[in-house]
Amino acid sequence: MIAEHTERLRLRHRPDDLFDLVSDVRSYPKFIELITAMRVTREDMEDGSGTLDAEARVRFRLVRESFSTRVKFDRPRRVIEVSYLAGPFHELENRWTFHELSDGSTLVDFWIHYGFKNPILQVLLDANRSRAIRFLVHSFENEAKRRYEEIGDEEIDLDAELQRLEGVG
Repeated sequence: MIAEHTERLRLRHRPDDLFDLVSDVRSYPKFIELITAMRVTREDMEDGSGTLDAEARVRFRLVRESFSTRVKFDRPRRVIEVSYLAGPFHELENRWTFHELSDGSTLVDFWIHYGFKNPILQVLLDANRSRAIRFLVHSFENEAKRRYEEIGDEEIDLDAELQRLEGVG
């Protein structure tokens, strides 16, 4: 069984700062409670773009697993894409996209697509999917608040911003 989830949220931080935060995979265990260890096994980066392979160890309740991914960084487009290499999944892909809003803040689009080989793991995560993914996204949000200054307006018309980003109106 394959599952998919999308999150969209506005963060009052610069898109390049948020790109840098998500790119800093080595520090994930410091601010994402579910990740107990992270090891970069291959890296080919230049000016914030390129690829790296990483192995993560995670713990969720009584489950402990390791998996490896390939992460592609496209700084000019502010897109980070993750693909699956090895571990307990049939499939795993996710993508972060950071859109600059008119006040300098960021609209973050996060998408994940996954399926476990072990049906028990799949049922466990499906039962907690929204909560687990929000926890992950909010871990990044909280770390951004710790690392970076807030910018932009308190309130913003996201519908108008989406139209502007899509080139409508």
